[in-house]
Amino acid sequence: MKFNRYFIIGTMALSLGMTSCVGDLDVKPDDPNTKLELADKAEFLGMLARAYGGLVLEGGISVDDGGAGVYTRQLFNQQELSSDEAIVGRNWNDGGIDEMSYSIPGKDNHWGYEMYSRINYQLGICNEFLRTADREGKSFFSDAELESMKAEARVLRDLSYYHMIDIFGRGPWTDENSLVGAIPPTYDRQQLFDAIVSDLEDAAPKVVPAAQQEYGRLSREAAYMLLAKMYLNAEVYTGTAMWDKCAEACKKVLESGIKLAPEYKYLFCGTNKKYVGNGEILWGVPQGDNLGTYGGTTYLTIGSYNAEVDTQPYGYTSAVGGWGGPRVRPELSKALASNDKRRLIYEGALQEDLEDLSSWTASGCGYMCIKFVNTDESDYYNENKTVLCNDAQKTSTNFPIFRLADTYLMLAECQLHGVNCDGLNYYNQVRTRAGMAPVSSYTADDLLKERMCELYWEGHRRSDLIRFGKYTGSAYNWQWKGGIYEGTALDTQRALMPIPAQFEPTLGQNPGY
Repeated sequence: MKFNRYFIIGTMALSLGMTSCVGDLDVKPDDPNTKLELADKAEFLGMLARAYGGLVLEGGISVDDGGAGVYTRQLFNQQELSSDEAIVGRNWNDGGIDEMSYSIPGKDNHWGYEMYSRINYQLGICNEFLRTADREGKSFFSDAELESMKAEARVLRDLSYYHMIDIFGRGPWTDENSLVGAIPPTYDRQQLFDAIVSDLEDAAPKVVPAAQQEYGRLSREAAYMLLAKMYLNAEVYTGTAMWDKCAEACKKVLESGIKLAPEYKYLFCGTNKKYVGNGEILWGVPQGDNLGTYGGTTYLTIGSYNAEVDTQPYGYTSAVGGWGGPRVRPELSKALASNDKRRLIYEGALQEDLEDLSSWTASGCGYMCIKFVNTDESDYYNENKTVLCNDAQKTSTNFPIFRLADTYLMLAECQLHGVNCDGLNYYNQVRTRAGMAPVSSYTADDLLKERMCELYWEGHRRSDLIRFGKYTGSAYNWQWKGGIYEGTALDTQRALMPIPAQFEPTLGQNPGY
């Protein structure tokens, strides 16, 4: 049985009422009749699969809209809606979504609460698996197999800690040895950084390499990529730059010999499974069997299509209308040249400018992103009129958490900061695939733009803008930044999101809120 089948089985538990909060991040059954021991290997792997499923399925936390509270959807809202790449208009009229799109959410914004709750829930699931592995794992696996799976779960847990430190800057630290039911200590950014890096440095070499790992599970290369991300942002998190260490971790990723995919757009279609794991998508969230979810790439395909534009070319039957969700900001459209193969944007009669956010008709304000589609790469725009998905909750497109092209651009950034790591060569490899001419040199502004063109809508932009000093202040404004059409300066406090009010009594609050 392949792991993706365990994934389907294991994630069913997400809807069975598992809960967690700041006072108890260790997930435990609410029902006293719930089974507390694992009977076989399949149940054990199903438990690990549940931790992966927490990234893309609803359930487990109490929110007003379970579909909107999916982890990957919340991550997109935090990283992309609050940046110069995407915006949700007033046609949705969701409470608090304007604040997020203007980059000015308050501590009562429920999107922040849902993101933080998702992070906490993921930590609890991973810790539960690790405790169970220590208690029962030897009944089903060898010591070496068990050690590798435990390392895998730790890296999965560290992904959520990475999002915690990056978005909120502080939070509760808990692991498999924490006392269940006790309030864990609150770590500041430096403490979180030290704890995450220490855990990753120990766990990463113990994870199975990509060439030997199953589809749907993270690899050693993915683990090193997460470690590289921590070092990439070290100066933001701790005040001390660590470019040498970032380059070193990136080179660990490259040791496997993984290469860029031959065609950019194929990385984001319904058959991108072939590039996940031992391919350019170093870490992808599985949706490879038309998985039903209101998060993941469902949100980025049908969820982001204009309701009045035919969806058939992009993998859905024409009867399935788009949700009219996130739109393309003009800054993204203008960054992508007309001859750039990465310009996966539908214009039609739509307007590039975002002066009117009220409705989103077929001639309304905001281009439509078609980077993520639900088609087969062999018939990319469904010219054969194949009957594809007729369910507005499903897609087969895997969500890319980390890609090799990002590793290349990170090395280019390390080179810009004085590390001799062949950064220009890697920078040009990314450009060349996109059909863009290679360059002999590049500046910080060039690199920030290149990261936008390559990685847009993949959940990195807000972090990039902060690291390059372009997020707060008025050095760079974009439409609706700060809630003003022309864009306006953001206070320096906005480099961190506020701690949600529900967690403030335990965790305290970030400065300025």
